[in-house]
Amino acid sequence: MKKLRILPEVWDDLDEAVAWYDQQGGKELGDRFAAAFDAELAAIAELPRNHRKLYKDFSRVFAKPFPYAIYFRTYQDWVVVTLLWHTARNPEDLKSKLGERGPDGGM
Repeated sequence: MKKLRILPEVWDDLDEAVAWYDQQGGKELGDRFAAAFDAELAAIAELPRNHRKLYKDFSRVFAKPFPYAIYFRTYQDWVVVTLLWHTARNPEDLKSKLGERGPDGGM
């Protein structure tokens, strides 16, 4: 199992999404989204190399059943979670946001 490092901005992404789900479907829906996110973090830490690289060195998992993707980079001893992204957003904005969060993934 690899150690996880989650960029502070990812927690902001999560808070924003949970607040939206709380508003749309009540606290239970926001809690379900947060649980889906947490479950994927555990899967990333356990087997990060099971996910192929999609853009530069970034891999992705989905926070199923929600339309969000979690982007991360794998290093020798660490996994750096870089971005939580709604999949309906513009892919060009995604590339820009990944670049903003640091070429080294926050290491």
